Amino acid sequence: MASSRSTYRIVATGIAAVLLGLVALPQEMKTWAPAYLRNATFHFGLDLAGGTQLDFRISEQELRDQRAQLERDLELARTQNAGNERITQLQLQLQALDAQQENIVEAIRTVLERRINALGVSEATITPSYVGEEKHLLVDCPGVVNVQDCIDTVGKTIQLEFKEEFTEATAEYESEVRTRANAAFARIQAGETLPKIGEDVSAEIGVLYNDDAALFQDQLPQGLESLWDASPSGVQRMEGSIATLAENADGEQYMREVPGIFLVEVIGPRTQTGRLINDAPTAFTMLAEESDAVEYRENAEKKLDSSVQPPVISALKEMQPGDLRVATLDDGSARLLFLRSRQAGSETMEASHVLIAYKGALSAADTVTRTKEEALALAQEVHTKALAGEDFAALAREYSDGPSQETGGSLGSFGRGDMVAPFEEVVFDLAEGAISEPVETSFGYHIIRADRAPTVQPDTAHFDELTVTGEDATATAESMLDRMQKGEIRRTEDQAHLRFVMFSLIPSGWKDTALDGKHFRSASVTVDPQTNLPIVQITFNDEGSQLFQELTRNNINKRIAIFVGGQMISAPVVQAEIAGGTAVITGSQNFEEARLLAQDLNTGAIPAPIFLSGQRTVEATLGASALQTALQAALVGAIILMIWMVIVYRLLGVVASIALIIYTFLFFVFLKLPLFLVSSNYIVLTLAGMAGVILSMGMAVDANVLIFERIKEELGKGKLLKTAISSGFERAWPSIRDGNVSTLITCGILFMVGSSIVRGFAITLSVGVLLSMFTAIIITRWLAERLASSPALTQNTWLFCGPKKKD
Repeated sequence: MASSRSTYRIVATGIAAVLLGLVALPQEMKTWAPAYLRNATFHFGLDLAGGTQLDFRISEQELRDQRAQLERDLELARTQNAGNERITQLQLQLQALDAQQENIVEAIRTVLERRINALGVSEATITPSYVGEEKHLLVDCPGVVNVQDCIDTVGKTIQLEFKEEFTEATAEYESEVRTRANAAFARIQAGETLPKIGEDVSAEIGVLYNDDAALFQDQLPQGLESLWDASPSGVQRMEGSIATLAENADGEQYMREVPGIFLVEVIGPRTQTGRLINDAPTAFTMLAEESDAVEYRENAEKKLDSSVQPPVISALKEMQPGDLRVATLDDGSARLLFLRSRQAGSETMEASHVLIAYKGALSAADTVTRTKEEALALAQEVHTKALAGEDFAALAREYSDGPSQETGGSLGSFGRGDMVAPFEEVVFDLAEGAISEPVETSFGYHIIRADRAPTVQPDTAHFDELTVTGEDATATAESMLDRMQKGEIRRTEDQAHLRFVMFSLIPSGWKDTALDGKHFRSASVTVDPQTNLPIVQITFNDEGSQLFQELTRNNINKRIAIFVGGQMISAPVVQAEIAGGTAVITGSQNFEEARLLAQDLNTGAIPAPIFLSGQRTVEATLGASALQTALQAALVGAIILMIWMVIVYRLLGVVASIALIIYTFLFFVFLKLPLFLVSSNYIVLTLAGMAGVILSMGMAVDANVLIFERIKEELGKGKLLKTAISSGFERAWPSIRDGNVSTLITCGILFMVGSSIVRGFAITLSVGVLLSMFTAIIITRWLAERLASSPALTQNTWLFCGPKKKD
């Protein structure tokens, strides 16, 4: 039995040595190893590694609005005697909402913790905070270099919403918008701030919130012009409109005025700033004012004929509307050109014709009964008469079957492309006064006379030009062009600074439905069998399944939009009612995009919006200083412990010191490895965690003290050294076991009920306790038994463990 135990200790010690060696090996010698061994490293918390602390405010306005609506519905149900089932259902919804609001801080904390873990931070430090009636969460992002990444990942609103099409600006809709705007303004009058109101309502459809709009005078929303000369004086309720880019049925973009109700305040005096001039005509005007050698001119609908210099014509014909280009003239001057529009020139002429139709020809009247052969014969007869000098107009009035019969066959002026191809091919080759042979088209046979020979009209362009003269005119013009392209044309203008919330009186195109993220159950990535593209399949709970079925039943042949985090992901047309509680989100271009969307949905839609209200960055140098101090404390404590153990217990003290060193190395190995070697979570060291490490070092020595005292007691009874060592370990084990188990129970309680900082302390202490039992029972015993094999020590137990204890 003793031999078997010794074998176990040797094997355990060997495993520890191998694990220690693997982690300690240089990286280039571990290319064969798994990633968690190959890239093993320490993970530090915010107080040791530096990072960012974010302060998020929880907005409960949406929950309050839901509660107010439920109370109104409940009161209405009682008034109308809607029945016990309906009343009970509303009461249960109220109770569920109250429970959700009561636990909202913990619910959001859990979601944010998962998000931080997904960001690559193994241990989230999230602390609730209360400012008056506001609820806040302080979120630590240790080691995060890009603060914006942390804000975007942690603070994003992963909210799943289904919306119906809604484009009609009905009186009911306008009334609803005005009611919401008035309610928001009432909150302002009750003492709340516009930023808080803006954050609370910004997620609603048709609401625009701008915390600091720096606007030039011509950018002020229509109806808010009076604020240009206003000073900060509180929030006002005003009506106005903003210009937005819209798209018509043909896909063409245009600027549309969107009316709305503004809650607006001036947040500071006007300031002067350099305004980038993107408008070429305005930039040309400014450039012309810089030098007497530069002259600006606008050419509206200018014919590109002999009055325009050939290099300018050549440049304009190569340009597209919106282009800028420099053209050099023969006299050494240069032109900087901006093309607004260009219309290609056309070739036009005037002609008359006699149309001889036949039955079945295109547009032939019902009275036309002649055959095609008869029509050709008549056309040849008319052609002969025309060549003989008979009046062409009289022939047209007598024989023509076309609508130009009444005007003597005159077609007036027309250009290329206006006539059918066979007609055009002949007529544009006729000299003035010439008469063609009969020409066949789908309308019949034509005898054509050219009343005016074809003439070519030049291109017409609307362009702006800067005329640059003097030496190096081309270089000067090129320099001006370069300045414009780099955005270096600026002028100093005043800016007004406004903060506003706008409630649009025109629907955004969608309206909310009862189906949203609270009915969400899970999301998974699969493949569309028809397109072979990845899709995200989402499932709903029982209530959500019924709502989705009802929603699809009411919107057959209409679109239903799926929004995630306020952005429309897809808007499929409903072909039929969908039962079963499953929907799909299309639009992902690859599996990684679909996976991230599913992950966002599964990590949790937060039950209420959160808004960043502050942030604090801890520099890495401060964290390094804290880490250095903690390591110094641990080193000093370890040295003092080892010195004390050697003084009191002689060689056994040296054994305990060696075991303590091995314990320290093993502990750092476990700090580098993932928990249980298979999870994706690591122990993250914080200052509290370092305190747990130092405390566990003391507890490791405490186990050795218990063992050594028992060994000395056994030697005092006259037992041999080997027997005393064996008995000492066996007698000390119950005390060590019970003491450490009680510590582990305490650590478990701290982990379950404590905050993240306390959890870090509990984890490091519990790992240290387990390792201390290993080093005390396995390592220390193995080393002590090896020393006890020495004959010199067998005769001199004082050197081995100090003075014996007397009974």
